[in-house]
Amino acid sequence: MTESRTKTIAKSGGWILALYLLGALVFVAAQRYGLLKLAQKTLLNVSAINPVPDADPCAQDQFAGAIVARIDYRDDDALHALFEELDVWHVESEQRAAVALVSPAEQVWLAGEQYPFAEEVEMTAALPDPCAIQAQAGESGEGDESDENDEGGIPGYACYRTVEETFSDLAALAEAYPGLAEWDDIGNSWYKVRSLGLAGYDIVSLVLTNKEKTGIEKGELVVTAAAHPRELTTAELAIRFAEKLLAGYGKDADLTWLLDYNRIHVIPLVNPDGRTWVELGHLWRKNTNGTNGCEFPRNGVDLNRNGSFLWNHCEGCSSGDVCSVFYRGQKAASEPETRAIENYLRAAFEDQRGEGYNDAAPQDTNGIFISLHSYGRLILYPWEHSSYPSPNLDGLRRLGRKLGYAPGYRVCNPELCMYRFDGSTTDFAYGTLGVASYTYELGTAFFQSCSYFEEAVVEQNLSSLVYAAKAARRPYQLAAGPDVTNVSAAPTWAEPGSPITLTATADDTRSAGSGADKEPSQHISAARFSIEAPSWITSTFGTLQAADGAFDASAELLTGTLDTTDLQPGTYTVFIEAQDADGSWGPPTALFLEVVGSGVELTPTPTPRPTPIPTPISTPYTLYLPNVRR
Repeated sequence: MTESRTKTIAKSGGWILALYLLGALVFVAAQRYGLLKLAQKTLLNVSAINPVPDADPCAQDQFAGAIVARIDYRDDDALHALFEELDVWHVESEQRAAVALVSPAEQVWLAGEQYPFAEEVEMTAALPDPCAIQAQAGESGEGDESDENDEGGIPGYACYRTVEETFSDLAALAEAYPGLAEWDDIGNSWYKVRSLGLAGYDIVSLVLTNKEKTGIEKGELVVTAAAHPRELTTAELAIRFAEKLLAGYGKDADLTWLLDYNRIHVIPLVNPDGRTWVELGHLWRKNTNGTNGCEFPRNGVDLNRNGSFLWNHCEGCSSGDVCSVFYRGQKAASEPETRAIENYLRAAFEDQRGEGYNDAAPQDTNGIFISLHSYGRLILYPWEHSSYPSPNLDGLRRLGRKLGYAPGYRVCNPELCMYRFDGSTTDFAYGTLGVASYTYELGTAFFQSCSYFEEAVVEQNLSSLVYAAKAARRPYQLAAGPDVTNVSAAPTWAEPGSPITLTATADDTRSAGSGADKEPSQHISAARFSIEAPSWITSTFGTLQAADGAFDASAELLTGTLDTTDLQPGTYTVFIEAQDADGSWGPPTALFLEVVGSGVELTPTPTPRPTPIPTPISTPYTLYLPNVRR
């Protein structure tokens, strides 16, 4: 290489280094003086995109003079008119009454159309106060350092995480549990698409499974939340479900096997853009699409009317009015959030149903889909657009009643217990892919109080979601069998050759409903256990017997002996399951036990007392149970 060539290279290298240094200085300066945010805001303004509403809900006082009213209607046509004109919150179909948020102008319209109505005073008083929300948000955001006393969460509703807190906490879970959790970007919100990434959010999924457990068929469970962002309970319940599963892995045998033998997908924020508007005090239901010809605050598309399966299928099931809170969009799956969820479901589940409307999914279908909404204390099964029986009606209803047992929710077809609607994600998941699909209507309010959420929503519905995970591999089959509860081993530690006594309860009565609405139960006919592998993987079983000597009841106390002679020292998972007189096996319940080396001193384990089998109690339904129109 010549001397001049060497000098040229050195000179060009110096220029490159200088450009790098200049770029770094510009970046630091931009960060220091907020130039990047200013440039971003300028570009968004030029593009006529504003991810934060121009209208301040406090200054605008969007609830000024508005009341929550109970409205009587004459017939279905009159109800359809209410949906076109008002923000209808729920319907009491047996009473021909609807509850809606009604502005002063809408009150005049109701009177003119001769709809009898009266204010629901307590519900009006419970409307969110946007001024208080913003004042609290301002106080918590003051100063450069975070306040130790700031509990976080949505102002006034501290038990519900904000969008930023949700993303941060779940990303942290994926980092903390790399072998069990993966944080995936599955699509973009409307603002992120519209702004070419300058604003808006990713739509993300937290996928939970034991990544080392491969080569087996895993059950698939997908849980989505916050398609309607004002329904505060939904995202938080989804987050807590993920946290419960990860925190219990290796400590709770049941939660451990659920991640060993399933893939559980949690999508906590289907509509993150809209959720940020709720955090400002807006009572927002739709996405934030501002291009459909309706001005704020009535723009956007209802993502649970925008689905591609039978979109705009039935009269009064969604709205073509761009300003309606139930607006279905210009075409099926027009919104990026809808497309992201539908594409994800197609990837997560196999297509297990035929092309015909009346084609049933096979009984050995793998997969459950759950769409979390609020409110109404309901679990809805397909079809959601019609009361015409779906081809898997018996299996869907049976599993739905199992899911409704822990929270005590009514389980029903929407047209029979509230109102039909089309373009829903639940109908898409079942109608397109055949998986057992449900809409949960959590609690009793959109802005549910934290006290009610903690006391009456969280644990009850976490138990329901755990059951869904147990049944996910064969939802149409496993729900037909008995549940196993109250499992125990005595002692929990033993030397090889020492017997361990197993006890459990087999119960075929644990389903929601009463009278004709309750699933028929059968006598328990058999029970078995397996070690280290569930029944669909192993063929080696031990048996349990009825403690009273005969299988002659729909709930039985079980007992059996586990022989540890051939077991090496270590921790073992024992799976216990039961069968009913119809020949149906239910999902297993697991426990841990320890086999220790000879000579190890054991901690005495108290002998468990048999748990009394409670007499099933029929839970009556109140006629005025809120029936939300999803």
